[in-house]
Amino acid sequence: MNIRDRIKQNKGEDPRLQFRGDSGARINNMTDAVFGIAITLLIFNQENPNSFESLLRFTQTLPALLLSIGFIILIWREHVSFSRVYSFQDTWLMVLNTCFIGLVIFYVYPLRFLTVFLTNFFFGSEVAIDLNASDVPKLMIYYGLIVAALYCILYLLHFRAARLKESFELNAFEQFYTRYQMKRMFIMLSVPLASVIVAASLQNYSPALAGILGGLCYNLYIPAMMIWSRRFKAKSEAISNPSL
Repeated sequence: MNIRDRIKQNKGEDPRLQFRGDSGARINNMTDAVFGIAITLLIFNQENPNSFESLLRFTQTLPALLLSIGFIILIWREHVSFSRVYSFQDTWLMVLNTCFIGLVIFYVYPLRFLTVFLTNFFFGSEVAIDLNASDVPKLMIYYGLIVAALYCILYLLHFRAARLKESFELNAFEQFYTRYQMKRMFIMLSVPLASVIVAASLQNYSPALAGILGGLCYNLYIPAMMIWSRRFKAKSEAISNPSL
């Protein structure tokens, strides 16, 4: 049993959704392999400890490594959720998925760079990283654009699925679900874009302020997702369960 099957087994599913992608398509297996490669790149990019001192330095990278893996798993779960409900039996969905997995590999290095920087900043660790204060806004811009691109593709995947509602035979709830997932993906891509705009606008004035405010922009996820969640729950309860 692979990890997708375990998620299916252990997760309480909404009976109003039909899971069309549970057959284990090759595209899902390939995507899972790419995510595995991304995590492997994070691990092998660490310093190889050859002495006790280097072992201690290697241990200091653990928070950054765990944080990086956590972010990658969040992106992976989004792909799992989409592929289970819809499947990839469409040329444009396949093209978008190809772009998605390419960006996942590209996401690894700016992600590790950012998480190492955050680990040094918040935990006082001394992991070697060549980053000047003036480069922090550029890092925020670099990272934000890649994250926005990943969620933009997830948005386009849901948009394409909505266009294929007849082909997928989406019921009323599933059409509503798809529209609201598009709204959620729009929120997920808008926040990093806001961070990019703030960092880019302030980097020449004050790199430190640009980096701090660019990072604080990600706190916008909290109120935005709370509002989305309340609206989704309220409106979804108004749609009758087709299985009843």
